[in-house]
Amino acid sequence: MNCFCFYARKALTVNNTMMENSENNKPVIYRCDGVNCRKKKGKLLDYYIKKYKLKDKIEVDEMDCNNRCEQAPVLHLHPEDIWFSEKDLGTIVKRHILNK
Repeated sequence: MNCFCFYARKALTVNNTMMENSENNKPVIYRCDGVNCRKKKGKLLDYYIKKYKLKDKIEVDEMDCNNRCEQAPVLHLHPEDIWFSEKDLGTIVKRHILNK
């Protein structure tokens, strides 16, 4: 898999307050709201939510810029603590959301 996915423990301490707000223990996908990610943000996440009927299975929230602009748009899956680019979204959805 050609994925820039990686685990970032530092991010957990930055986002702890947001991560605790997940309702019903659903996975949460955080979208970077930084300038570069907003410019490059496609509609891929919305496409996968519709395609796999994930509206009631996951939560989507915004996060502050995380300085990973070269991989923009950047997403973070919680609670698995996986950072990834939108181009890897299909793989992440299939492996970590649909297989639960």
